[in-house]
Amino acid sequence: MLKSKNKYERAEGYTILVMIAGTLMLTLGIGLTIIKTSGISAILAMLGALISFLGTVGLIGVWLTKEVLGE
Repeated sequence: MLKSKNKYERAEGYTILVMIAGTLMLTLGIGLTIIKTSGISAILAMLGALISFLGTVGLIGVWLTKEVLGE
């Protein structure tokens, strides 16, 4: 488990992990386009980009919530 002081830091850690997972999927998809430009490589690249984007939006949401509601 992620060690954290409060729920905001825990949520921040999870969103960072989601961003890292999305980035790895995006990298794998782009790397596989060397072999074949369609199919699973394109799907992995698009899905990885979407997951990274949603993780970034989630992280910004956690930061805004932390600032507005306080600790």
